[in-house]
Amino acid sequence: MKIAINGFGRIGRAFFRNFYKKHQKNLEIIQINDICDFDKLMYLLKEDSVYGRFKCDFKYQNDELIIDGKIIKLSSYENPREFITNADVVLECSGKFNDTKSLQSYIDNGANLVILGAAPKDDINIYIYGVNESKYSGEKIISNASCTSNAIAPIINTINKKYKILNGNISIIHPFNNDQSLLDSAHKDDIRLSRNATINIIPTTSSIGNVLKKVFGINFYGDSIRVPTSIVAFSNIDLVFDKEISKDEILNLNFDSKIIGIDSNMLVSSDFIGDTRSAIIASDLVNINANTARIGIWFDNESGYANRLLDMLEVVQKYHKL
Repeated sequence: MKIAINGFGRIGRAFFRNFYKKHQKNLEIIQINDICDFDKLMYLLKEDSVYGRFKCDFKYQNDELIIDGKIIKLSSYENPREFITNADVVLECSGKFNDTKSLQSYIDNGANLVILGAAPKDDINIYIYGVNESKYSGEKIISNASCTSNAIAPIINTINKKYKILNGNISIIHPFNNDQSLLDSAHKDDIRLSRNATINIIPTTSSIGNVLKKVFGINFYGDSIRVPTSIVAFSNIDLVFDKEISKDEILNLNFDSKIIGIDSNMLVSSDFIGDTRSAIIASDLVNINANTARIGIWFDNESGYANRLLDMLEVVQKYHKL
């Protein structure tokens, strides 16, 4: 299956790194598109302040990236209407195009499928690995939701299969993102995000509540608190049940160990850098108050999400027999 990536920022490069780390045999990246200078992007691929040096050898020359003896085309289209490709799947990782109209342009210009690496702005169907990926039915445009949704939804899904959840609140303690300012500088959308990301704790919004309601039909409220760290997020998941529940009942559930872990070693954020799982439940941070539970989780918001993109690619590949 041939893959094109639009957007070679943090998620695009994290996907690329994990793709080659896993030595995918049945998938091939044939194109990378980004409006930034590829001299700089190739440098950022090779040297990463969070994950260290990229261990695969590659050559960059004449708008081509050569790796493992294969050529990847490098292009600089500014919007999906211009993006010409013969890829089977486009991964939309730019963060700029997240509705049906813009993503349909990839299909019109040669791609067979589009996977949005973010929560959608409209009614694009959302598939989250470990929750509802088996329901994929051949849609040409789908969303893989956000890193936070991929961390939290599989946990809620496993719990909700056995215990009825009435509602919940989600608070995400999230590393700062590229849309924030290193020094105070006007932000295009959120006035608080205009403030210095390196010295402030900054409350902001999150799409998690809307995503969980769409997937589970349960009312959730969600917010995000940006903190001065570069990677790995923490979240408190507060759930209200229709009856009393115990800590052991939650921890003894059959979570999928491929994507959900349990930490009993009192670890901190830096211990999870590069973790490929969707989330890790901190067992000592599961607390119960009658029919209310608070569950503390960790997740690498780049590596974990990149690996779920790989999993969803395999789901669509199997469905379409590509």
